[in-house]
Amino acid sequence: MLKKNLLNLVTHWCPSNILARDGKTKKFCLIILNQPITHVDSFNRLWDNASFRFVADGGSNRIYDAFKHDQRILARYIPDEIRGDLDSIRPEVRSYYESKSVTITKKTEQDSTDFMKCVALLKEKEKELGQTYDIVATPALGGRFDQTIASINLLYMMKDQVERRVILVSDENITILLDKGAHQIHCQSELEGPTCGIMPIGSPATLTTKGLKWDMVDLKCEFGGMVSTSNAIDNDVIEIVTDSPVVWTVEINLK
Repeated sequence: MLKKNLLNLVTHWCPSNILARDGKTKKFCLIILNQPITHVDSFNRLWDNASFRFVADGGSNRIYDAFKHDQRILARYIPDEIRGDLDSIRPEVRSYYESKSVTITKKTEQDSTDFMKCVALLKEKEKELGQTYDIVATPALGGRFDQTIASINLLYMMKDQVERRVILVSDENITILLDKGAHQIHCQSELEGPTCGIMPIGSPATLTTKGLKWDMVDLKCEFGGMVSTSNAIDNDVIEIVTDSPVVWTVEINLK
């Protein structure tokens, strides 16, 4: 949940709610990217909690390969739409989803990734419905390094859309972007942690934190200098003040 507290200008986060089984999360669109699906438990939770389920081109191969051993299980994972330039989806995978009446849409704009094409699809749906959804993308990190960077870049591209949050989920981590300002991250030990990190990707950031095992006070972090990796959650609420956008990442730890 992302909300602005106008009294003290603190942004509150609880990104691990997307993995909760109690329906606490805000409505979100799940976008499946072109990386192997190996942590089925977290994938199932995301799938069940999502309001929309879009697949970015080759992500269709990943769902098919992960669950094709049992056709009954595979039939559970029927997305709302597959979209992209369609240069990755295999013929047998396309035939399978077409047999399930899944809409498969080709978009060839070369200045946008398949991930971005699915974000554009969500905006089309939002215009029809008159409401906004958060975005959760998985598996969003790992695999090809350029695709990982493209996913992180999308966090920066969408940081000013304060009506929604964007969350990247990998096999091991939940990752979000904290814009400049004060933040409180509400952690749930049954879903995440303890290992975490704060990355000043793009530009240096001066950080002050509270609630981490190794807190920082007006510490300048930058690539080529100090970077807060392999830190640890030491409290249910983590406070972070930053003068520049930074990436927060925390390990998934389902219990």
